[in-house]
Amino acid sequence: MRTLTAGRLFIFFFLCALPGCSNVNVEKNPATVMPGERVKNHTRAAVFADVSLPQHAASRGVEIERTVEPRENGRPPNPNAATLPADTNGVFVGLALSGGGSRSANFAAACMFQLQRTGLLKHVDYISSVSGGSLTAAYYCTSGAEWNPAAAQQKLTQSFASSMIGRTMLPWNLGAFFFSDWDRSDVLAGVFRDRLFSRDGRELTYADLRTDRPRLLINATDLQSGRRFVFCNESFDELNSDLSRYPISYAVTASAAIPVVLHPVTLRDYSTTFFQYRHLIDGGMADNLGIQTLIETYAAQIESARRAGQPNPYPRGAVFIIVDAHTDFNAMLSAKSDVGVLTSLEAAAGLTGSALLNKISSATLAETIVGYSPDEQKVKELRAELKQLNDEGYVRIADRAGHPVHVLYFSLNQVNGLPNLPFGNFSESVNSISTYFNIAPTETYELYQAAELLMKHKFEEKVRGVVDEIEGRAAATQPTTKSGP
Repeated sequence: MRTLTAGRLFIFFFLCALPGCSNVNVEKNPATVMPGERVKNHTRAAVFADVSLPQHAASRGVEIERTVEPRENGRPPNPNAATLPADTNGVFVGLALSGGGSRSANFAAACMFQLQRTGLLKHVDYISSVSGGSLTAAYYCTSGAEWNPAAAQQKLTQSFASSMIGRTMLPWNLGAFFFSDWDRSDVLAGVFRDRLFSRDGRELTYADLRTDRPRLLINATDLQSGRRFVFCNESFDELNSDLSRYPISYAVTASAAIPVVLHPVTLRDYSTTFFQYRHLIDGGMADNLGIQTLIETYAAQIESARRAGQPNPYPRGAVFIIVDAHTDFNAMLSAKSDVGVLTSLEAAAGLTGSALLNKISSATLAETIVGYSPDEQKVKELRAELKQLNDEGYVRIADRAGHPVHVLYFSLNQVNGLPNLPFGNFSESVNSISTYFNIAPTETYELYQAAELLMKHKFEEKVRGVVDEIEGRAAATQPTTKSGP
């Protein structure tokens, strides 16, 4: 009898320890509701078009669904159909924040305060973010008076990784890991919730996105397909899931869920009664800059309006601002005669991840220019545009309709060539800041210095010129080349 009881207990505990699929997203419509009659999501996270790349799509294009339905056979349009957002100035302005842990979170915030100072941030319509950049994007889109340099520095300069490790070692969490679907990503989401995304003891969800902020598009990577997954109304409509009740902290965690280090963040697909799931990992695996989501949103909205017989919502073109926190090397290792086993493993892991993400970033920048260029454009012209973007951080091109498109590229590694640096080895010091979710106050201070120097010596005149053009104080000059949607 004792043996039987012990055997049953062993089987019970073994089954409890098996990995499973936990999800915090909830159903939007009952399963009995027909797909065409389901209530749609209406949060501030919206693209107003389908920007998902189908499996058969070529790398140069994007399949666009009609989201604004014209009258057909005298019938009014579907009341559930999406409508394009109103745009008061006729310019699409998108801000892309790259991945890179706390380094990217703080560099993004520092650059955003510079954009705010020069008058461009208030014109941003969409923020597309990846990994560490999603911390800052979500914090900005859920904050009012809390958005200021002092609060942002205090909030984003926290040891999120150390807090996660500490919570992981708590006895009750160790038990939950073994006997439930609770995992390290749940712990990190809890840290983000407690430190950034809660108000008066209440967890912030997508219903809490502020109407006076840009639309928030957090990017992750679908583990099964390898394609981008955007946390937006349209994606959650496909899952028949309620985005307004989804915690911001989990979306940020999914965007930063580095494989092996963190578990995938799981979403249940409620469009079917069967148990089907999406498993999401770090958005940097697909696009570490977050720029592709913005480009496809811009192109899809124009196409949606055209198919609906409506005028182009952006007749004055687009502005794409990219904030990239990638660096060139780790200067800290050059000062060590023997790095040791743990340090070498840590550096190797960081180097592998950084090298991969830097290659993805470079490829994405190239695709920004090449992927949407006219077929007749010469390779020499494309190379010149790419070189100008990398060297100067700015290029002005035109879309296929001839509308101007500005691309501003703020990259942390551009600090290497700036004059009047604060101290002799400032570049090396900035390059040594790791991509983990831990950062020292001194490192954050240096990132703010870097953003200020970049704006002062490299971008101020360009940014103010773009602002003048958006606000109608400067006449648009004709771009020399055409590309884009």
